[in-house]
Amino acid sequence: MKFLFFLSLGAALIWLALRKTTDAEFANIKTSLSNANYYWIFASMIISGMSHYFRALRWRLLLNPLGYKPKIYNTFFSVMVGYLANFALPRLGEVSRCGLLTKYEKVPFTEGFGTVISERALDVVCLIILFFATLAIEFDKISGIANDLIFKTVSQKFQALMQKELFVIIGGIILLMGSFAFLYFRKKIQSLLSGKAKGFIKGLWDGLLSVKNVDKPMQFIIHTLLIWIMYILQVYVCFFAFTETAHLSVMVAVVIVVFGSLGVIAVPGGTGAYQLIVIQILTTVYLIANTVAFAFAWAVWTSQFLLILSLGLLSLIFLALLNKDAKE
Repeated sequence: MKFLFFLSLGAALIWLALRKTTDAEFANIKTSLSNANYYWIFASMIISGMSHYFRALRWRLLLNPLGYKPKIYNTFFSVMVGYLANFALPRLGEVSRCGLLTKYEKVPFTEGFGTVISERALDVVCLIILFFATLAIEFDKISGIANDLIFKTVSQKFQALMQKELFVIIGGIILLMGSFAFLYFRKKIQSLLSGKAKGFIKGLWDGLLSVKNVDKPMQFIIHTLLIWIMYILQVYVCFFAFTETAHLSVMVAVVIVVFGSLGVIAVPGGTGAYQLIVIQILTTVYLIANTVAFAFAWAVWTSQFLLILSLGLLSLIFLALLNKDAKE
């Protein structure tokens, strides 16, 4: 049901992007795609693969303080399978890559999952910092789109909830009932946490704290920076694939990465949502023709999808083959 829901949502967003496109514009899109320099698209795929490799190296650094030193190839292949799984269901990738590392490297699932939560939390912090830095540098150009996509949306939803008296009353009742229930059952909760649940929570907590205990903090910072630099470069080099976008600067790539991430967060893999946001940015902010913006957005997204699809499937095969002897 979740898969069908998000697939339908992606299809609806694609329809929104296409609904006003005329036959002449479709012809122009086809021309733009046929005239694109796909060497730059291929270069973007290589850069994207490097970002995934640096993510695997960073994840390995988080696992080291817990006493685990998984093989680099097992970590990388698990990360790629995780990205592939995220196209099917949101957050399935985080679970699947921890499960694979448990299977092939004997890393306890709870501790591995704790490190992934820490990693994702760090990515959110990096994205927020990058967003406000970009907003400060490109304020005149992107303040309008930032207001439409983020500030206005969040504000409207919050106001709508707070205006509903029933919502506030129910929220207050749930909070009070939860507090009373905790006080009444606190002894039973303590006894429950002393068994297997305690071990589960401890493993998760140890994983969460792995960031604080990283053995090589400088390497960790460098890998984090390299991940985000690769994210920006993989978009920037794609500008050169189209004559109409070749003049765009690195800062435009940063804007696309920041706002395009919203589409990836909203819909698994960003299907439809990513393209819609990128097209809006290129056409309204940087005055790129709609047909070129459409071709560019789909070229970037499709190249990344094909990379994850191919590497994800190959990773499943290589994980089984390379660990065959160890398993026996």
